[in-house]
Amino acid sequence: MTRTSLKKPLRRAVLVACTVALAGTIGLAAPSLPAHGATQGTATQSAEPVYPSASPSSEEEDEGTILIPSVTSQEGKMYLAVTDTAIDDVDSQKIMDAVREAVDGQNAKILLGVDKKPNNLKGASQLVRGMLMFGDSDAMSDDWLENGKTKGYVGEGWIAVGVMLPESPGGEVEVFVDPGRNVKETETGSKDKILDAGTQHFEAGDYTAGVSAVAISTTENLRAPLDKKIALGIVFGVLLLIAAVLAFFGLRQKRRNAVHAAAKKRLKQAEGWDALIQQDLNALCRTPATAVDARVSNRSTRTLKEIQVQRETALGANGSVAAGIQDAIVEGKISEKQAQQLAGQAEHLALLRRAVELARGLNGTAGNSVKSWNQIIEQHRGGLQLLVQMMDREGAARLQVAPQIRTAIVTHTDALDQMHQRARGKAGPGESAQLLEDLWELRDELDSLIDLALSQAKAAQVKVDAKLVEQLLDFLPRAGAKANDPISVLRVFAPVGGQK
Repeated sequence: MTRTSLKKPLRRAVLVACTVALAGTIGLAAPSLPAHGATQGTATQSAEPVYPSASPSSEEEDEGTILIPSVTSQEGKMYLAVTDTAIDDVDSQKIMDAVREAVDGQNAKILLGVDKKPNNLKGASQLVRGMLMFGDSDAMSDDWLENGKTKGYVGEGWIAVGVMLPESPGGEVEVFVDPGRNVKETETGSKDKILDAGTQHFEAGDYTAGVSAVAISTTENLRAPLDKKIALGIVFGVLLLIAAVLAFFGLRQKRRNAVHAAAKKRLKQAEGWDALIQQDLNALCRTPATAVDARVSNRSTRTLKEIQVQRETALGANGSVAAGIQDAIVEGKISEKQAQQLAGQAEHLALLRRAVELARGLNGTAGNSVKSWNQIIEQHRGGLQLLVQMMDREGAARLQVAPQIRTAIVTHTDALDQMHQRARGKAGPGESAQLLEDLWELRDELDSLIDLALSQAKAAQVKVDAKLVEQLLDFLPRAGAKANDPISVLRVFAPVGGQK
């Protein structure tokens, strides 16, 4: 065990200086100190200095030497200091185990010193003074020299306790308690309870239990406010918690508002899709069925037949909006899945309506069908014009597909002129189906050339305007159906496996 000994010349010089300076100023055990002493409950105080006023005559001379116990055990806020002379009379570990839970609930730090007579101290109060001034704890107030006499010597947040054991069993045990400046009694007379706490155990000779009882009573009868830093930390933590809770509820409310807004938007969209579906169904009902020549069997004919089949299906008993979705719209609680189903149905019926109109127009009289045939031909000419623009780019003439493109620009232009004449003079459904087939095959060839041109230009790093690339990509089948491109609409209804 380590302990602080004031025996060396330098230490003695310090003691002498402190004694001379303090004996008349603070009186190391004077009545003015904020402390209580008791011999198994009886107060004992002395005005004599704690330390000798002169040094011993030699280094080996122990008479007059003061031995201050160092802290032997420390856990949490409990600091236990036991001298060598008392070490065999108390079990430090049992004391620490006994007071651990009680100390955890105390804001103050407790410095508890245990010594045993005979020694050069005047009692437990002087043991406390010695530990404060020369011990290895921080219990001494920083301004003790200026304000110790009036405000006390124990620092804020500390409680110093001294226990002086008797020289022989059966003797009296003295207890002294010196609370810090900001440490208060839990109720009037609480300090007296601490002095009497271990009496029964001390009388029975169980000093370990007695010291434990004194320590526990100290935690119960004296209370220090929460450390400012800890208090600020708790306040800050509480504020953070409040902020987090507010943020949580704010985000939850924001999510609720977003969900509500999304539901409202879905409902409005659903009502619009429902109206479009009803309009398209009414238009399909008004458009007469288109006669298809059963003698012709090619892709165009099969596609026109499929369009008629889907028209009949859409006009069937269950061809309108599903009852469940219709009820959800009425109740104003349509789900995201239902909205997606409704949007898909509206998109399909819009394309089907366009396809039915195309089938009707392409099989009509020359005067009624000219608009539809012109749309197909002009759309094709537009694709050829895009290829011409691409071939004008630097390096495009070196592409492998360039000769095919130049040939197609000429041959397709001539073919389109001829087909335009055929459209004006067609005589019946059979001629219309064959003309559509020829235009469709010509379009397939054009799409293939555009696809090859784009891929080869990219590989050869030919610089093509982004806008032109976008227009070319938009022309290809994978771009989907567009109302102004009849072939792209008809592709949607071409039977699987019957694209050509």
